[in-house]
Amino acid sequence: MIAKLASEARFKDVVLAPRGGGTGTNGQSLTDGVVVDISRHMNQILEINAEEGWVRVQTGVVKDQLNAALKPHGLFFAPELSTSNRATIGGMINTDASGQGSCLYGKTRDHVLALNSVFLDGSEWLSEPMTDAELEAVKQRNDKVGEVHRLVDAIHSENRALIVDVFPPLNRCLTGYDLAHIRTEEGLFDLNSVLCGAEGSLAFITEAKLNVLPIPEYAALVNIKYAGFQDSLEDAKQIMGCGPTSVETIDSKVLSLAMQDIVWQTVEDYFPQDAAEPEIKGINLVEYTAASQAELEAGVARLTAYLDEVNQQPAKSFGYSVVYGSAEISKVWAMRKKAVGLLGNAKGQQRPIPFVEDTAVPPENLAPLLQSSGRCWISTGWRMACLAMWMLVFCMCVRRWI
Repeated sequence: MIAKLASEARFKDVVLAPRGGGTGTNGQSLTDGVVVDISRHMNQILEINAEEGWVRVQTGVVKDQLNAALKPHGLFFAPELSTSNRATIGGMINTDASGQGSCLYGKTRDHVLALNSVFLDGSEWLSEPMTDAELEAVKQRNDKVGEVHRLVDAIHSENRALIVDVFPPLNRCLTGYDLAHIRTEEGLFDLNSVLCGAEGSLAFITEAKLNVLPIPEYAALVNIKYAGFQDSLEDAKQIMGCGPTSVETIDSKVLSLAMQDIVWQTVEDYFPQDAAEPEIKGINLVEYTAASQAELEAGVARLTAYLDEVNQQPAKSFGYSVVYGSAEISKVWAMRKKAVGLLGNAKGQQRPIPFVEDTAVPPENLAPLLQSSGRCWISTGWRMACLAMWMLVFCMCVRRWI
């Protein structure tokens, strides 16, 4: 009803902003219009199909709430967020969230099977991958659903070469219209590629059908020590090649804060410091999960074989420890989370100033990116500007829908 009402001419200047848990640090839920709190009443888990491995939920459901309901079935919704006790499924969809475990499980869109959405004329639509014949039929509709499909298909069709040329080959688009994946690998048209990551700017997403996975029964965490933070970053590509579930890097500043906090007492045995070793300036936390102990040990063995080979080389890791069992692993992750939070407690000029919410780069480019001044991005700026103009046109048209 609110969507249909807002489409009337007398309310054309009113902006509606759907809101979930409000956990985004970029202020995505802030608006000078009307906030529509999806979490207040649309928070029901509608259906769990354990045999086929999917769940259907209203988008105000909180991630931890969903996983608590799935746990008796031995299943879980994979994207893992540090805000999982308050982040809603709708918020995860609208920011295409990923988080810890994305090396293996990808991002939210990778687990979206279908979405129920409401556009500003009140028209409802169940979006899922469709054939060209199905797309042509939808484009004939005389409502916002038809208009959306016509516009998205036109932008993608007319700019396909530019999209291929400009969009980086990342498995994560972050927030934004993922025009590069409008078509699936099978060639199907998938509107969910732009609905996921759109921050609620295209439609109210009311329900979601999601892929869920078996809970891995076995876990291990390999804690790798480095003499320099840059060394830990430069090791990222090789570590990724060993097939981990997740990789988290801790620099010397965060590590120093952790060592000064009581939380360090719970994990210090996993970071032994020999007198002959250099001071720890960086750590990579590499997690493996598996359905069997043998599979887990095989994954850990791939990594430790690599580490044993390179540990004697300059500018490489100089030691590691392996932690087994979820209880002990959770202590290390708790240390990492708390240490990052301690950055905000620094006083005066020592307190860090956040200026980039999130960045995605290929692992092999991570170390050079942090070393460089950023000049390497300027050469591609004009091409990005061209595509940005099309995105602006898209957004301006979208404002007419919502």
